[in-house]
Amino acid sequence: MYDLNSLSLSEIVRCGTEVRAVAAKGDDLSGALYDVAELLHERIRDGAAGPPAFSWLRLAAGETIVTTVPAGVLPAGGWGATGDWRAPGATPMGVQLREVDDDPVRTVLAVGCAGHHLLAGVTVRLDQQTADLFELIVLNLRIGLHRHADPGDAAAREEAYGDLLSAVERAAERQAAQLERTVAELADAATRLRRSQQELREREGRLREETSLVEALHSVGTELSSELDVDRVVQRATDVATGLTGAAFGSFFYNVTDELGESHQLYSLSGVSKEVFAKFPLPRNTSVFDPTFRGVGYLRSDDIRKDPRYGHNPPYTGIPAGHLQVVSYLAVPVVSSTGEVLGGFFFGHPQVGRFTERHERLAVGIAAHAAVALDNARMYLRQRDAAVELQRSLLPRIPRVDGMEVVSRYLPAAKGVEVGGDWVDLVPLSAGRVALVVGDVMGKGIRAAAVMGQLRTAIRSYASLDLAPGQLMRQLNTLLAADDDTQMASCVYAVYDLVHGTLSYANAGHPPAVGVLAGQPTRLLTGPVGPPLGTADFPYTEQVVAVPPGEALLLYTDGLIERRDRNIEDRLADLQARIALHPRPTLAAIDDLIAGMVDPAHHEDDIAVLYVRQPPAEVPLTAVAAYPAVASESRAARRFVQETLRGWGVPGERTDTAVAVVAELFANAATHARTRHVELRLHLLPAHVAIEVFDQDNRLPFLIEPTFDDEHHRGLQIVRASSDRWGTRAVADGKIVWAEIP
Repeated sequence: MYDLNSLSLSEIVRCGTEVRAVAAKGDDLSGALYDVAELLHERIRDGAAGPPAFSWLRLAAGETIVTTVPAGVLPAGGWGATGDWRAPGATPMGVQLREVDDDPVRTVLAVGCAGHHLLAGVTVRLDQQTADLFELIVLNLRIGLHRHADPGDAAAREEAYGDLLSAVERAAERQAAQLERTVAELADAATRLRRSQQELREREGRLREETSLVEALHSVGTELSSELDVDRVVQRATDVATGLTGAAFGSFFYNVTDELGESHQLYSLSGVSKEVFAKFPLPRNTSVFDPTFRGVGYLRSDDIRKDPRYGHNPPYTGIPAGHLQVVSYLAVPVVSSTGEVLGGFFFGHPQVGRFTERHERLAVGIAAHAAVALDNARMYLRQRDAAVELQRSLLPRIPRVDGMEVVSRYLPAAKGVEVGGDWVDLVPLSAGRVALVVGDVMGKGIRAAAVMGQLRTAIRSYASLDLAPGQLMRQLNTLLAADDDTQMASCVYAVYDLVHGTLSYANAGHPPAVGVLAGQPTRLLTGPVGPPLGTADFPYTEQVVAVPPGEALLLYTDGLIERRDRNIEDRLADLQARIALHPRPTLAAIDDLIAGMVDPAHHEDDIAVLYVRQPPAEVPLTAVAAYPAVASESRAARRFVQETLRGWGVPGERTDTAVAVVAELFANAATHARTRHVELRLHLLPAHVAIEVFDQDNRLPFLIEPTFDDEHHRGLQIVRASSDRWGTRAVADGKIVWAEIP
């Protein structure tokens, strides 16, 4: 019960918690309002054991209105007593009082905020300070009714919690101001009325204790509301509650649901290490624990051993042997605004009578704040998991490439729930060449992720055409600039030629790749850097560098190196020093690099990394021969292929297939190309034999489906049927037609 004549802020906070829980449990909006009205009529009293303080009570949420008149009929006059609440001036916003003489009603109390209203006929004369406390009741009512009004509106619920926190802060400030006024009044009263110094100290002490309780709860609430990690919320709440209650040790048992929908009970401890309890099972739902686990009440005992429920739960007969001694006992449930029991606080002390009513109120207040913080953390975790899953679904699968060591890693930002636009990719090209890609769409959210997906798809499409890096980057820039609502993106596109040991790359505003060779200083692959894609029309060009066998290449996004408190040059130097310790690509190397460069628990940006290397033992064998562009040289070309592949130990069947493919490609070049000579190149790669036929004609051949009696157009059909892949690519002085024999 709550005495309206001496109602305190901590009591109104407790009453608000009850209102929120009752409202959330209602079957519907009208039923919830009626349940809350009944609760307030029952709990708010005129005196500690007096009659109800409300003669009549009316609650409203939007268009829904509930009126209880347990003591008689509503009076005929006075605003809000009768009539339409929606009429202008019927129910003012904020808190207002009107004194009346309509026995037994002495005061009419009106509270309104955000479409929720309370109107009550009060049997005592209320002061404005006490009336202002009922703003917290209406705000808790608003939160509790959220499940009935608009449960899917997370923003509205966050706004409601923010309004409640602001109201608590204002009430705490008023309480502190009232404390100062009361102390002054007590000092003056002591002089005038000759009160004893002891009485003054006792009253001042009570007020200061009340204020310290409010301040402590406010501090805890502020701290917990800023934390979004469930484990840290639970541990911090346990530590604070254990300290403020003076317990020898405290625990918080709570339920979590995994990705499979299965519920698990976990716990945190304070005051002792987990090893102390490691050998004991989790607490059973015995008679002592049941009220807490069901969320139906608090339990405070000076000596729990004397509780009639203690030790009478066969086969359990009390605290197990070896357990820390528990005499004083305090347990408080943690219940969310929807009425869900999230867990419970349990505190123990080996001495008798250690927990007071104040300790219980502190624990209840902390439990309320912990419930809000846990709700926020769980909602944040769900949204973040969904965002990360969306991001991972948009990222490409890095293919396995024979003859290369390839590892990649994507690490989403540790905070925030929006998806990003970072990605890496690897695209196998022709004749022992692979495309390495890293990019970062600026900004966050679905738009950035969508642009990332578009760029990734476009790059793979352009790469299949064997465009040079500079030309491909210009095409991407044109594609991105064509969107009126474009977003900028940085990107590096590189073609790694494993046969010739070269890297040709173009850079659009992205951090430079790093070359890592064991025993040698690392190097930054700088060269020409163009503006980010989507900003301006720019003639991107490529840079070509030699990559010796065994040199690893690291591509990454700026989340790995950018920090607000360090300049970029120092961070690049750190990156080079750390990656030099791992000259071979492995997942452990990448994880160690990321852990050394950023704090995995607090980094603010997404990180994408691609690390590749061609082992020295995997360098392909290659052979080249040039012939005059006449059909009669086809025999010499076939002989060259046969002798070369036999010398490399290629099985006869594969050799015969390669000879047949070369015969067709050579004949096409000698017959149809405008060229003086034809150059034949063979490459023995780990998974296939690559054939390249070069001529000086830049016209590209294409497949023509021959008719039944057509004597021509069958050469490329034979190449297609005999090879795993085939294609063409333009080069500076002509073209190359290539095929891969598995």
